[in-house]
Parts: sequence; structure tokens; C-alpha cells
Amino acid sequence: MDPINSKKALFIKLGRSGEFEHDCIENGTLRLGYHDLPHDLCSSSDWAKTRTAFPLNADQGSVTRHLNQVRQFYEEPETTLWITFHSDRLWWCFSNQTITQLPDKSKIRPVRGQWRDTDIKGIPLIKGRLSGKLLAVQSFQGTICSVKECEYLLHKINGTSEPHVAEAQVAVERLISALIPIIKNLHPKDLETLTDLIFRQAGWQRTGVAGEVEKDIDLDLLSPITQERIAIQVKSRASARVYRSYQEKFSDMSGFTRFYFVTHSPDSSLTAISSEANDGTFVFWGAEQLAQQAARNGLIGWLIDRAS
Repeated sequence: MDPINSKKALFIKLGRSGEFEHDCIENGTLRLGYHDLPHDLCSSSDWAKTRTAFPLNADQGSVTRHLNQVRQFYEEPETTLWITFHSDRLWWCFSNQTITQLPDKSKIRPVRGQWRDTDIKGIPLIKGRLSGKLLAVQSFQGTICSVKECEYLLHKINGTSEPHVAEAQVAVERLISALIPIIKNLHPKDLETLTDLIFRQAGWQRTGVAGEVEKDIDLDLLSPITQERIAIQVKSRASARVYRSYQEKFSDMSGFTRFYFVTHSPDSSLTAISSEANDGTFVFWGAEQLAQQAARNGLIGWLIDRAS
């Protein structure tokens, strides 16, 4: 899919408490309530006359706000980007400027193509990975409002990063690259300690040590929340033959949901097979994965101290 662009983005709340969300996303529509506003008046763009459809005693400031939202629904061009939130994801679309009234007197306009909940590269737009500034539109008390973070929104949909974010990402990548040679120089016991610290920083608790519980396990770890138990074998250097032997050993072990094989210096035979697909139960970590996890879990200072 080609990158998208739009000078304007609008958030639309699809029904009270999201009552229209599923239907709109499944059928490719935008839907507006305002059942008491005559569709013919709104379609004619005679907004002064449409204003008279509101109760005479209504607050005029409130009437203006409601009328502006209805006007946006009817008059926004096809170049306007529309977004909403449903099932913990951001959804986006463009819409044709053809308004139809349904039997219940709500109004719909069709989506061009379909609602999408992924960026143009196919990555899901999960709410937990979006800026709070963008998510703040969900608290809007009306139905339609402008998205102030339009540039950020376009970056997310296009799978790109804002310049300052891209700069930080490059800096992190450089840091990880700088950590790799430090990790490769670690003493075997320090490598085991680093691996232990990474998992403990992530909330895992040690229940066993090398040779004390299982002879083929260096670390026996337990999640205090899920009670999941994992096994870890740490080798400073390893070959494909050693790696395969531990795969076989793990297949005979009971009580563990996953097994991590960790090494900072795999030989060429292991490097050749380390990226092969697996079902997630036997996981390979080399120096790059260790560097990424060390940076993520605040262990940069520990590594630098070991190298100094």
C-alpha cells in the first residue's frame, strides 16, 4: 500500500457507548445519530434553517457545537482522514461524500475501501503503542472532533517515525551495537549473571541453580504471577551440535513451558541455523538478543562496569 496523506483528520465516536462500532467497521460506513435533524435540511447545507430543528430553549452555544459536528459529517471532503477506536485498536479510513438516512433516521456515509486497524505495512495499531496525546480524543464528549496530532497519526499509519523519535531509535541501535562486543568478552560466569539479571529485571524468580535441580539447566525460573516455569542453559561458546543436543534434552523435560539457549559466541554452524523457525518453546539468544534485553532492562551500567 502506498503512503497516505491528509491535511485533516477527524475522530468520530460511532454511537453512544460505541453502539455502532461493530456494524460500521464490518459494513464500511460512518454513522451519525442526531435522529431529530431532518436529512433533507442537512443535505441542502441550509444550516441556518437546520438550526431551527433544535428546541427553542436549547443553549445556543451547545446548538452551535452540535451543528458544527453534523456539518462536518455532511460536508467533509473525501480527502479527510477519519479515525475511531474499537477492540483496543485504532481504526482509520477515508469516506465518500454520499450521505444516506437509515430507517431509524440516523445517517451514514460510505467508507472508501474499508476500515483498517493496521499501518500500511500490516502492523496492528494497538492502543497500548500509541501516544496519550492521540488517545485523548476518546474523552471528547461530542461525536466528531479534529485530531490535533495529525502529523503523529500519519506517521503511525505510514509505519514511519517523527524525526526526534527516529533520532532516538538510531541512538538506541548504536548503543545495542556497542554492547555486543562487550557481551562477547564476558566471562562464562558473568554471562550467566547477565542472563539471570535480565530475567529477574523482567519479574522472573530463580528457583534453581546449575547442577542443583537439573544437570542440564543453568537457571530454573518461575513467573510469580502466571506460575509459568522456564529453563535456561547458558554457554559462552556453542555449536549446532550442542544446540541440537539441548533441543533433544528439553523435549524430554517436564514442568517447563519454554527453554532458552543462551550464548554470546555461536560458531558458524550454529549461526547458520539460529534463525530457523520454531514454535517458541525452544528459544535461541545470541549476543544481539542479549544486548537488546540488557538495554531494555537497564543493565547498560552493569555491562560497562564489567568492561572497564
